[in-house]
Amino acid sequence: MKMIFSLIVIVAFTSCTKVDDASLSIASSQWYLTRDIYADGFVNLKVIGSTNGDKVMILTTGDGLLYWAKVDLDSEKNFHTDICIGFFHEVPVAEFDMNTKVMAIKGKDTVTVSLNSGRLKF
Repeated sequence: MKMIFSLIVIVAFTSCTKVDDASLSIASSQWYLTRDIYADGFVNLKVIGSTNGDKVMILTTGDGLLYWAKVDLDSEKNFHTDICIGFFHEVPVAEFDMNTKVMAIKGKDTVTVSLNSGRLKF
């Protein structure tokens, strides 16, 4: 009886797995800083990864607003992008850190990975 109950529980849990769960894998991420001729500062991110999703988006900021930037996927659903995550008209003097989110969407399912820059300084 105990063995039959165990088998029922195992079957119940394995059958709850959804086939259309979105997956997102970040292979590498590199944060770096740049400036333009007007002394504005930019926080950039190179990110490489893969997904089984239909699209990948990265959260960016600018002028105090949040934006979702769409990332191009190749035929095998890999991506390699270099994106501006945020910019400053007045460059901070002290160290700071930045955060962003990378999101993969597959049908109605989404998965999000948070990335942190660590300490940055212009």
